[in-house]
Amino acid sequence: MFVSGKIDRRKGVPDATRQRLLNLCRKSLEGTCIPLDQLYPDVAAAGTAVVTSYRLRQHARSTIAGPRGDLGPRQSHSRCDERTRSVFMNLLSTDFLLFAIGMVVVVNLLKGKLRQLVYLTGNLTFLFLLLLEPVGAMSTLTFCLAGYVFLRLIDKSPKWGFRLGITLLTIAFLYMRDYSFLRWGLPDSWRTDAMKTIGLSFMLFRTIHVLVEARSQTLGRYDLISYLNYNLSFVTLLSGPIQRFQDFRDQWEGKTQAIPLTLEAHLDAIIRILIGFVKVYVIGERLLGATLSAQGPIEDLSFTSALVGFYIFYPFLYFNFSGYCDIVIGFGSLLGVRPPENFDKPFLATNISEYWLRVHRSLTLWLTDYVFSPLYKQGLSSTLLGRFPLLVMSGALMATMFVSGIWHGTTGSFVVFGLLHGLFQVMFRVWDWAIAKRWGKKRVREWRAGWLSRGMGIFITFHAASFAYLFFDLDTSDAWMVINKLILP
Repeated sequence: MFVSGKIDRRKGVPDATRQRLLNLCRKSLEGTCIPLDQLYPDVAAAGTAVVTSYRLRQHARSTIAGPRGDLGPRQSHSRCDERTRSVFMNLLSTDFLLFAIGMVVVVNLLKGKLRQLVYLTGNLTFLFLLLLEPVGAMSTLTFCLAGYVFLRLIDKSPKWGFRLGITLLTIAFLYMRDYSFLRWGLPDSWRTDAMKTIGLSFMLFRTIHVLVEARSQTLGRYDLISYLNYNLSFVTLLSGPIQRFQDFRDQWEGKTQAIPLTLEAHLDAIIRILIGFVKVYVIGERLLGATLSAQGPIEDLSFTSALVGFYIFYPFLYFNFSGYCDIVIGFGSLLGVRPPENFDKPFLATNISEYWLRVHRSLTLWLTDYVFSPLYKQGLSSTLLGRFPLLVMSGALMATMFVSGIWHGTTGSFVVFGLLHGLFQVMFRVWDWAIAKRWGKKRVREWRAGWLSRGMGIFITFHAASFAYLFFDLDTSDAWMVINKLILP
């Protein structure tokens, strides 16, 4: 998908494009925050981490100074690392900080319907004036409103409203994000980057959650304003966490408290915001330069650089994304709508299943509820497959991780990332079943509680996650090149 057919990579960059990139590069080097849809109009905006001005400068330099005069040395640079494209504005910018602080003050001073309307006005202001250009903002709002239309349709016709909503929203999502496989079936003239936006992956999952709950009659009361505030909340719009509508509504209405109404709790929220900024803009930026995609052409990397990059990306992504989550959870707590926790010491995970319960927890719980559990239940109820529960579980795990992969990014490397995690999950489940059958569950639990077993589990899990992250950080060919360098230095 990477260049949409507009630029022949073998012939170099047209003069007009090169001049545009040079101009944007100069602005970035001056500290100006540049929307990445301007810097890289050929790629969709998606992902799960925070873009810093340093990241923009890194990509601007590598793009302009590519040794072969194309859009960077290899595809890994041209696609602008989808994992870091979800936030177009610097969270340390004066605009964002003044807006967020102002919203906290105003929302806490108001009550009732006026509070809802003011919060909606703020969210729309953030979307249209601080975050996106008008076309991108309208695309986001239209997608969001389409979800509400299907929500109302489910009230009248649950079966067909649900099926129509899921189908059309998924098609719109794939088209708006311009997935790479679309080039196989759609001519270039039918594809457009005009509707590219950010946070669409999270909005899709929030909307599907609402539609599923409405069909199951477990959603509870809702209206247009509460739905829009839930889906467009500036706190979770960019990169989650994925909050459930019922949790958002109950906190907003005061039925549950986001945080205790004490000075200490509010100071803790402020401290958490500051810790998040340190994670993203101090630790994260320190680690960023050592990641594989930031080091330049993969073919020129030494064994040592490749090894460092292999180990660094996982910690970098943790500090970058968990820091972002700390910031938005802190502001959400002060607003009275605290998003769910998203991380729980993932480096201590002793197996790959536990890893997914410790990292991006809101995504894991969503995938469990809306992908894995339905598939697993349906498989067990099948006359043919019901006799093989381990096989059914393995198939459900592979399908779930495949969905996770394509949700994270639009290219084939993200599919590989998801399938690898599916394979790791299946291997662990089969191993768990085999040793429990051989030695018994009690003995296995006792063995796993020991320090040696835990240490081995942490070591294996860290390396398995780091290996899969190669395909998150790089395109498939570059990832295999790194693997070859590590195996045959």
